[in-house]
Amino acid sequence: MKRSSSQATEALHEAIREMPVADVHAHPYLAPTPLDADTFTDRAAFGGGSEAFLTAGGVTVTDAIRADLQQTKRSTVYFQRLLHDVAAFLHCEPTLDAVLTARNARVATPADALQYVSDLHADAGITTQMLEFGFPQPALAIDDVRAATPASTQIVPIYRIEPLIADLLHNASAYTWVEARQTYDDAINRAVASDGYRGVKSIIAYRTGLAVSPLARSDEQGRVAWDAIRRGVGDDPFRMLRDHLLCRALERCMDLDVPMQIHTGMGDWEVQLPAVRPALLQEMLRDPLYRACRVLLVHTGYPYHREAGYLANVLPRVYLDLSEGIPFAGAAAARIIAEVLEMAPLNRVCYGSDAFALPEITYSSAKLGKQALATALAELVDDGFLSQELATESAARILSGTALELYGVV
Repeated sequence: MKRSSSQATEALHEAIREMPVADVHAHPYLAPTPLDADTFTDRAAFGGGSEAFLTAGGVTVTDAIRADLQQTKRSTVYFQRLLHDVAAFLHCEPTLDAVLTARNARVATPADALQYVSDLHADAGITTQMLEFGFPQPALAIDDVRAATPASTQIVPIYRIEPLIADLLHNASAYTWVEARQTYDDAINRAVASDGYRGVKSIIAYRTGLAVSPLARSDEQGRVAWDAIRRGVGDDPFRMLRDHLLCRALERCMDLDVPMQIHTGMGDWEVQLPAVRPALLQEMLRDPLYRACRVLLVHTGYPYHREAGYLANVLPRVYLDLSEGIPFAGAAAARIIAEVLEMAPLNRVCYGSDAFALPEITYSSAKLGKQALATALAELVDDGFLSQELATESAARILSGTALELYGVV
């Protein structure tokens, strides 16, 4: 992607740097405490190798393998960008040792840690976080997360359905289908109506993929699948059940008037990448029954993000977020945004990070996201597609406005 040096471009970059951010897709932090280099790396890294992946395959993880995994995680462009961003904030050298020394001094006590997170959020402009509470597990309490979050940052909780489904399956022998179905519906209704959640999320992409037929909504499919699971028979009853329960979740979201997030695209090594393309959701999302549901395609389906942009164009209740591509695709961030905007309406795109565990991920992602967004929009201005004014307004919508409207946050 070419870069412009025009005065208008510089003004756009400066305006975007000062804009507030509503992160539409992230996860609660673990309590910020002093960390050694390996633990910080493991918590910050996306991919780069996993001890669990190797040990599950019968590989004995030696010290040499562990050292190689650590080096691999630290060798991604994303991880190095994170170190540079945090080093600039902490006024130290952009090395892991220097960053950890300065960081650990800032989180020595819980009060210090809260101030550190507050300072990170203020510097990056983080004002709102839509936090999906399905990770880590067991789920953290909403009140505890709010208490550990700076008062200047608003928390909007999102409810993941997969832990609920796992609990139902674990206790399948105790439920008839009618009981299981009612327990599922009641749990989602209670989460939104009583427990403070403002939306629902599914990671069915990880489990059985996104090729879900709208015909899966039939109660008969749910009943047959449940019966087969209880008896240990049948042709792929778990897929049949999960497809049915996703349809039920969409119906609950419409009844409760809240958005539904669906994981699309990249994830950890468990994801079957060909099965998580956003286009696989098209049949379900264009079914008349679900056209009223506001659906957020999480991660823009990266690396299939052009598909997500197209769906947001032709299906007027479909939104997408930029998370995972930002920050984990690193230097590709501006290109990803530009390719998403080839088709996606400017008012259907939300900034997101998919940050987890560490506040430093949230911080670096926001810094990179603003830089990449400014670069992509500035090129559209220079090439005559957008006015400077519309580019600035669109940046504000992408960084916060659309997400706040989508979740009804004042």
